[in-house]
Amino acid sequence: MKTLLTIIFLFLTFFCFGQTKKNNSALYNLTIAYRPAVIAILSDTGKLNSSINPGNIEQMTFTGMTPGQYKIQISWLGKQTIIRDSIVVKKGQDLVLRFTFNGPCLYDHSADYIPTCPKNHTDSIIPIVYGLVVTNGDTFVKDKKDMKVKYAGCVTTGCDPKFYCKLHDIEF
Repeated sequence: MKTLLTIIFLFLTFFCFGQTKKNNSALYNLTIAYRPAVIAILSDTGKLNSSINPGNIEQMTFTGMTPGQYKIQISWLGKQTIIRDSIVVKKGQDLVLRFTFNGPCLYDHSADYIPTCPKNHTDSIIPIVYGLVVTNGDTFVKDKKDMKVKYAGCVTTGCDPKFYCKLHDIEF
């Protein structure tokens, strides 16, 4: 009987103390009002890393962070920049950003939309085409003025520019 009680006690002790791994993350939830958003992590000495565009990603983890206080700068095309501060990362912690997308895509246009460059003109604007481009030989146009469409690649975020201004080299 003592042996059985000892085994049960050891078994319960193992499960009580075997599951005590500490969470090594500083978790921060961000609500993104518009897409696409550009996010920069700022420290006391300036920009910590290059800006990121989360696309439709729900979570990003930054490892090897120096302990301290950080700010997150969120900016959108043509919208006011927002700064979130008081993000504390302790020694040995990773910074985990969780994104909630709460607003529209800035590149969604109505069916009757007339493409207008952000510099306010409607000429020299072409559509952007996403997907795999298959060609025979060198059939790509070398001069921007002769382009009929702009090829933008295969990877999309669900909120991508639909038009390209050849005069100003701007996607919108």
